[in-house]
Amino acid sequence: MSRGRVGILTSNYFDPTGQRLPCGGAERYAVQLTQLLLELDYEVEWWQVGGGWKKEMVPGVTIHSVPETEAPYYTLPHLNQVFYEQAVTVDYAIYFVTFLAYPQVLEKSISISHGIFWDYPSFDSLLNTEEDRAEWRRRLWIAFTGPQRVVSVDTATIQWVTATWPGLAHKLEYIPNFVDTALFHPPEQGRDGEVVRVLFPRRITPVRGVNEAVRAAEILTARHPNLEFHLVGRAGSEEIEERIRQWAADRERIFYYWRNADQMPEVYRSADIALIPSKYAEGTSLSCLEAMASGCAVVASYVGGLSDLIIHNYNGLLVRPTVENLVAAVEELLADPAQRRRLGERAREVALTFDLSLWKERWRRVIEAVFR
Repeated sequence: MSRGRVGILTSNYFDPTGQRLPCGGAERYAVQLTQLLLELDYEVEWWQVGGGWKKEMVPGVTIHSVPETEAPYYTLPHLNQVFYEQAVTVDYAIYFVTFLAYPQVLEKSISISHGIFWDYPSFDSLLNTEEDRAEWRRRLWIAFTGPQRVVSVDTATIQWVTATWPGLAHKLEYIPNFVDTALFHPPEQGRDGEVVRVLFPRRITPVRGVNEAVRAAEILTARHPNLEFHLVGRAGSEEIEERIRQWAADRERIFYYWRNADQMPEVYRSADIALIPSKYAEGTSLSCLEAMASGCAVVASYVGGLSDLIIHNYNGLLVRPTVENLVAAVEELLADPAQRRRLGERAREVALTFDLSLWKERWRRVIEAVFR
């Protein structure tokens, strides 16, 4: 028997044409959240930006698209309004990105913060007057105050919100991201091969540090004949993917490809070192957790929620994401196989505390508290 209908509003699950799935962390999170709601006997529907098409997100779960072209002050008020009007049969709502909870929300609702997205250098230049910045803060405050609970995947967002608006502390619930530690695990035979594989398992975008990673790949493969560099992830378009594929094909021991989510565990098990050099807009990265659970030695930046996952020199290395720092960190791990193994073993131990089963239980408690 159904416990009710849950409507979920996101900006993009598919791209706006409905033809392309980015296959990143947000999409994996969306699928797991949907499956959890179905397990709890809720019916689920999704809404996103698009041209009016309708598709199945997972079997039996529809995703509706709404034409939307403008995002004033980093909000989507028209999308919010259409969702509010169309979700007439919905009992409960989840706003998959916090700013989508502006200007109005359903009474029994939850929103999710996937990390601070306003920490990139040009953000203030896009809101170039104090009036603009004040309006952005006003809209963000409304988005945080509307839902009954705001789930944050990292502590950086919670610290920022409680420092900016101390009265909102009671709204915030820390539920870090997850990893299926039974699926993502170290190779049974260990990692003592002659070739050392460095993995960049991220979307191919500047925000994830790909520019620094590809330059580091060129330097490292030129210096170390026993090193391979693998970039694995989708870009924003097929044209960008083809350009980086051609770039990799022209270089020895540098490889570019992407894999579906169910193929990624084997990719991680074949790697020795994983780079997570995000520059901004990062939460508790799923790719970082997957690399940790797989026993990789992780080199990550101290951005957003990554410092919730990595303790420097205990279960990974935290660096400022420059080319020089990435090269130095990888070369440190190349020179000391014992350190690589030690960091990888501890990464696996820490990843167990972020297991998918724990994430489901934390979410279940929030759902039952709000969807009553």
